[in-house]
Amino acid sequence: MAQVSTRRRDFLKAAGCAALTIKGANDRVNVAFLGVGRMGARNIGYAARVPGFEIAAICDVNQPARDFREILADPSIDAVCISTPDHWHAYMTVEACKAGKDVYVETPAFVNVEEGVKMVEAARQYKRVVQAGTVERSGTSVQKAREMVGSGALGDVRFCRAFEAATTDGGVHLMDIVQFAFDEAMPFSVTAQGSTPDTMLATFRYPGFIASYERRAGNEHGTAFHGTKGTLIVNREANTHVAHWKNFLHCIRTRAKPISEIETCVRSTATCVLANLAMRRGTTLDWDEKAWKLEV
Repeated sequence: MAQVSTRRRDFLKAAGCAALTIKGANDRVNVAFLGVGRMGARNIGYAARVPGFEIAAICDVNQPARDFREILADPSIDAVCISTPDHWHAYMTVEACKAGKDVYVETPAFVNVEEGVKMVEAARQYKRVVQAGTVERSGTSVQKAREMVGSGALGDVRFCRAFEAATTDGGVHLMDIVQFAFDEAMPFSVTAQGSTPDTMLATFRYPGFIASYERRAGNEHGTAFHGTKGTLIVNREANTHVAHWKNFLHCIRTRAKPISEIETCVRSTATCVLANLAMRRGTTLDWDEKAWKLEV
């Protein structure tokens, strides 16, 4: 831990001294990074590979990085990337939207469901582009799976299965693939059981099909679509992040809706949060799917 902390401080010192002096050209988008731990540092690397982004500032709890409030108040900053611990995601996203910044926010979108609604409201009210970190949507295999499910190539898909090893943390990503393939469907019921934190089995009732999520020992992961004509299993791709950042840049410039627009991530995150609640309470949770339209 001491060695990791030292590397983190060294990175912050170098980035803090260098990045803050960068001035972007008129056609570049100045982006600041809030949180530069493991995922934050990776996002800096991904953004740096997309011509058109300028790494303008960083923010972290360790100095000499800037305070995020200073970054939001800086008119030269066009967008922020939020890779902080989960409980900061909603608050920082809302405040960034208020400050007129476009946002790239990591998954899961929030901790409490009510926070997700506030994130969507802020994006709509302040007309901001908010891209979420559900990067599989930018992968060619997941896009092909969505196409096959929608075209009927697999027949009538009645059952989906998302599964991962206990050493990974991709529940939101895996369930997002399901909801992406079914045009943002939301479940209306969930039941779950397991032993926290290593083993879990959740069952979701969607309009027209059932999906399960499994977290257990092993090294397998993926999302399976079982149709009357065939079964398709999709794995999470390793090289989708740069494409995801390219989509974010395109949408900043055109004001189009990003492929992982915040409402989609809020819905996928809510699906997983409600499964956790069902497991802890030992009961089935039911709700009205219409409540997830989030028309604000």
